[in-house]
Amino acid sequence: MPDRDTWRITDGMVLRETEARALLNTIASKSNVNDANMVRRCQRAVDYLIVSCLLHSGLTNSEFCALKLGDTIVGSGESSFHVQGRKGRPRVVVVPQRVSQLVLDYTRHIRPRLLPKGVGADDLGQPLVLSERGGRYHRTGLYRRVVRILTQAGFADRASVHLFRHTYGCLAYARTGGNLLFVQRQLGHAHPQITTVYARRVQESYPAMAERVGLALLGEEPASLGGQSVGDTVDAMGSTRADRGQTASRRRRELAIGETD
Repeated sequence: MPDRDTWRITDGMVLRETEARALLNTIASKSNVNDANMVRRCQRAVDYLIVSCLLHSGLTNSEFCALKLGDTIVGSGESSFHVQGRKGRPRVVVVPQRVSQLVLDYTRHIRPRLLPKGVGADDLGQPLVLSERGGRYHRTGLYRRVVRILTQAGFADRASVHLFRHTYGCLAYARTGGNLLFVQRQLGHAHPQITTVYARRVQESYPAMAERVGLALLGEEPASLGGQSVGDTVDAMGSTRADRGQTASRRRRELAIGETD
């Protein structure tokens, strides 16, 4: 195992929460552009699906490429991705309900338009996302697509699939109040020592954390937890209750392209 004391997650390896939200908004707005070319419009919706899935799960390039339709809520009925990690180790990655709803909407309205002839839309053994050529994605192909998406959105200097994994790791740790076991299991790390690189990204006052522990022992509710107000419900990408209406409206707009012909 590599020496994690000499490895750090730098600013150039992650997106800030505001940047991640801006990226999703940018891709969604492109998906909503009126374009007479239906295939092009569908591919823009696929761009949004790819980025959303990667940002909300932390899957590696290989794991996402291998993701089958049956590995999602379509096959399991659960809001999760069933993946084969390194050395064939299976794991279940829990994803937000809104991501699974996006997958369902995509499989109903977008994916059937992109399937090659002879491939059934309900074949659970087929890839969730097909390449532009209609086949299974390979690592190089997905990498190039993600680089294109990020470059067009203004993130050329950080463009890579792993950018999403590191972003998810940092965000998951921060937004769960430092639940290292959750992050380890979600990312499929064999050793918790590997996962601690994300803990080092979270800058929080030790005295403030000590005060929260003390208040809990006194039966008082701490003013904050994990850098977020206790009474403030936070979605997977850090959006608050006030953001949810905007998120739902954006998703309805982007998926409307699959309902108009």
